[in-house]
Amino acid sequence: MGSWAILMELSNRHRAIIVGTLLGDGCLERNGTHVRLRLEHGIAQEAYVLWKHKELESLITGKPMRVHAFHKRNQCFYDSLRIYTFSDSAFELYWNSFYPNKKKVLPSNTSELLTDPLSVAVWFMDDGYKRNDCNAFRLGTESFEKSEQEHLCRVLKRNFDIDSTLHKKGKWWNIYVPQKSAKRFVDVVEPHIIPTLLYKIALAP
Repeated sequence: MGSWAILMELSNRHRAIIVGTLLGDGCLERNGTHVRLRLEHGIAQEAYVLWKHKELESLITGKPMRVHAFHKRNQCFYDSLRIYTFSDSAFELYWNSFYPNKKKVLPSNTSELLTDPLSVAVWFMDDGYKRNDCNAFRLGTESFEKSEQEHLCRVLKRNFDIDSTLHKKGKWWNIYVPQKSAKRFVDVVEPHIIPTLLYKIALAP
């Protein structure tokens, strides 16, 4: 079974949520011998944090903790809720894929990792929104290089038949799902969007 054998500790649902989280706001940290997953969202997203906590409960060390920290990018203090998983060998494969040089990158095997609609939904709930002026969606992918984002667009098309492109907002590139593809995108993610975040995919008539 090779390196995949270590994933036997994780359910398919765990894996889908982990992949979506790593494409979104989540990060991996080496903590001692093994690796842990850190999940963090703003206080306004408490319901989403509690959903993740429940979904990953068997992997998590404790209750969500409140964090008050200064964010250099936005130049302001920010209150958030943070969750840590246990440090475990089950995360080593994701570390090797997303952090080959200790810096987060898009894995070369993304087309194999991103196959579950739940992953796309978690990625969107983490870091996506619908534009106010039209039925189009953005996925926050500025942490990845432009070439990596282009690869993500190809994976969305190949694995989910979602057409997307790149749009530049300010100095950052992001993945953009145009209005013509909005219905297909909603069809893929809606079954997995939690009730408090359904407003993010509500299409205007």
